[in-house]
Amino acid sequence: MPNEYVLVHGACHGAWCWDQVAERLRAKGHRVVTLDLPGHGRRAAEVRRASVESYGRAVADAMALEGVSRGVLVGHSMGGLAISKAAELAPQRIRHLVYVAAVVVPDGSSLAVCNMTGPGRRMVEGMAAGRGDGTFLYPAEIAWARWMGDLPRDRPEVSRALARLTPQATRPFFERVDFRIFYSSRIPRTYVRCLQDRAVPLAKAAEFAARLGVTPVDMDCAHNPMLSEPDGLARILESV
Repeated sequence: MPNEYVLVHGACHGAWCWDQVAERLRAKGHRVVTLDLPGHGRRAAEVRRASVESYGRAVADAMALEGVSRGVLVGHSMGGLAISKAAELAPQRIRHLVYVAAVVVPDGSSLAVCNMTGPGRRMVEGMAAGRGDGTFLYPAEIAWARWMGDLPRDRPEVSRALARLTPQATRPFFERVDFRIFYSSRIPRTYVRCLQDRAVPLAKAAEFAARLGVTPVDMDCAHNPMLSEPDGLARILESV
């Protein structure tokens, strides 16, 4: 039976990063919805609206607009916060939650607290101060090494991906989020851990999976499996 997939991107990315996975899932007869969160991709101008709440609402609104009724909701990286909040807002539309190299924040905490080192937080704050608009954007070489290091730097798809990254609002990184409703829900969950991940290290990924009450499914790749291992990721998503 065909599934409904809703694919949510992470920091600085947009719906575009899911193109290869979406193509593979649609070829198998599944229905796929992708979206840009506020401040990202085609909605880059809405960066001042970016927050965990607005991200979750954008996902819930997209599911309502597309008539999703039994969706497999997939969140990558920072998108883990978005799908957790969407699960509070529209649980009736979600059959399964999949966290792909995603951050799983405890109730009352933030992404910065639970997945960033002190130097990492200071680096982001410094970049945001330099830009003066509450956003940051990693230099291309850092973004490649952090997110796509398993792909050769000179690959054309790497250059295309780096060119499409958009400045990330700091608010969703640093705001403390109320997730009490999420942690009381019973929606089934899967966590996909990337063994070469430099953005969500293995120990953190194991911690996040444990927070969801699941054993991680491992992929031998860097942080962006939708770019480097779309076939393998599509197979995992079909299996849930």
